[in-house]
Amino acid sequence: MTAGAGEPLARSEEHERVAEALLAGRERATILSAMSPCQPDDLLAALLRTGRRRGIALTLLIADISGRFGFAQERDQRDLIDGTLSIVALAGATPRHISPYVDHSPHSMFDLDRYIADGTIAADIFVTQVSPPRRAGSGFGLGPMIGYTPAALSRIGCVGAEIVSGMRSFAGTAKVPPGLLDAVCHAIGHPRPSGAGRSPATRGQQRIGELVAQLIPDGATIQLGLGTVPEAVAGRLAGRRSLGLHSGILPASLRPLIAAGMFTGEAKSDHRGLHIATGVLDGTLGERWDERVRLKPISVSHAPGVLRRQHRLWAINSAFEIDLLGQANAEYAGQLRVASGGGQSDFVRAAHQCAGGASVFALPSRTAAGQARIVPRLGHPGVPTSSAGDVDYVVTEHGIAQLTGATASMRAERLIGIAHPDDRPALRRAAG
Repeated sequence: MTAGAGEPLARSEEHERVAEALLAGRERATILSAMSPCQPDDLLAALLRTGRRRGIALTLLIADISGRFGFAQERDQRDLIDGTLSIVALAGATPRHISPYVDHSPHSMFDLDRYIADGTIAADIFVTQVSPPRRAGSGFGLGPMIGYTPAALSRIGCVGAEIVSGMRSFAGTAKVPPGLLDAVCHAIGHPRPSGAGRSPATRGQQRIGELVAQLIPDGATIQLGLGTVPEAVAGRLAGRRSLGLHSGILPASLRPLIAAGMFTGEAKSDHRGLHIATGVLDGTLGERWDERVRLKPISVSHAPGVLRRQHRLWAINSAFEIDLLGQANAEYAGQLRVASGGGQSDFVRAAHQCAGGASVFALPSRTAAGQARIVPRLGHPGVPTSSAGDVDYVVTEHGIAQLTGATASMRAERLIGIAHPDDRPALRRAAG
């Protein structure tokens, strides 16, 4: 069932005992997992095994940024198909081969966080990874992903944790009091890399990065979605002054750029001099992030009120396709839902409404298989991740389409102008 290399999951008697303790006396249970990279795959696997062995109906709520579903095995896929196991993707990605059997939440990250906090999204058990206390009696660290963990800890009465030796926590983040954890086990081996290495940007992606970078003014605060194209944008921002970061998740590729002084945050109107995110993806686990990077819960990092206080906020995201009205689909590839919109809608709308800011969608004009990504209308199910009215610019390797203030016909004309040249005749016919 795993989408990765199929490495066998680690087992330990300690994990099995914790799973038994968390599920004791239950006939059914809803388990909420912390967002990856603090998703405790080995503990989740133990819970699935225990639930199957004891005939407990399990519902698993996850936000697997990696999309590997590293907790799952072939037997779990059979349980998923026959309905004895339910999985709901709150955020992150989903392996294509099980996508039809995985339910999902259509809410933004900010809404997910507040629904977890007030019990609208209810769970019986919360599980996470934590870093060891620095000294006896002190709290456990939240590691490289804060996410909705504080909301879950405030609401859910049964908590299990996997203690990961070597996992770093960030300055200024809250600690988890030892008494809040009902059952703990120790991770097997070292922390797993959370930021899988991406292929180098293609020439077309590099060109997109150059074009988007031309739009970004000095003093801007930037949100970057995950993916090769937004990262290519970051690499083209040399020469801009006083740039800051306020994002959902920071990829590992940003760490050397921050260390080199490309981002200072000195012109930010909120959290001046600091770079804010709710998590980082660190593929090496060997280097420290700059002390100016601060991790905050989603209730801060994605909060509309916080984002509105930020002047010159530029949201740089990508999508699978964009239609001629400017609607963006970042969830469905063909008929399959393989990704979540996550915090995209939180940041896109805030940047669009921000004085001196804008929302930008950057994507190649075609997929690697040669399919058009500027389309007459969105495919199945036809529901946009980001609405047309919130999209200010669309950028492909063929140019920049400014949509702000444009009529529907003007939008179509400008988007056709940056589509792949071979796709433009069909798009013009569809546009009428």
